[in-house]
Formats: sequence, structure tokens, C-alpha cells
Amino acid sequence: MKKNKKRIVIIDDDEIVVQLVEEILQGEGFQTDVARDGVEGLEKIKQNEYDVIISNQQMPRMKGDQLYLEVQKLSKDLARRIIFISGDITDFIRSTGNRFLSKPFSHQQLIEIVKDLLESMGESDP
Repeated sequence: MKKNKKRIVIIDDDEIVVQLVEEILQGEGFQTDVARDGVEGLEKIKQNEYDVIISNQQMPRMKGDQLYLEVQKLSKDLARRIIFISGDITDFIRSTGNRFLSKPFSHQQLIEIVKDLLESMGESDP
């Protein structure tokens, strides 16, 4: 029996990062959606169910820290499923206890952090 694909939303205003992350995740069998900033990302999160959220910190309209706080209001469980990507890992990002990747990151680092998050949430079982 085939299990459903895990669904990930990528929230970043950097087109190159979005294309890279999307290509890597789709290559690993994940279903992806993309949002160009935190406001668009929050709308997608409200309209869809995601297993993982990958969010940049520095974005127009709504930064990653504000997005995290808004997602936390919707679901504390979902807020724990945010992986931050940033060139500058801030005290805020560290204070969340969430996983994060420093730019630049490798293909392998991205896959490992997503799979580790899903396993820790009990999502890797068939």
C-alpha cells in the first residue's frame, strides 16, 4: 500500500533558493507548494495541511519570526514543524527550539533535516 506524499510549503522570496529547495524535495518524493513571503505563506498554511514548513527569516511583508508566531496561534504542533533557513541564525530562531539551516546548505543537509523532523514527529511510519 502506497503512503501519501508528505506535503511541504517553501516560504522564501529568493527565487534561486526556492527552485533549489523545491527541486531537491520533489526529487525525494515530497509534494511542494511555494509562497514568496510570509503573508502568502500564512494564507497557504490556513488553506492547506502541511507536514513541514520551510521558511526564510528575512522576507518582505512578514518575516519568518512573525510567521512563526502566527502559525503558533493556529497550531503549536505545526509551529514545531517549521524549519528556518537563513544566512543569519538569530537568537529568535534559536529560542524557538526549531530546526534550522544556515545558508549556504547542502542537498544532504536539507534532506536530513526534513527526514529527521518527520521521524521525530512520528511521521516516518508506513
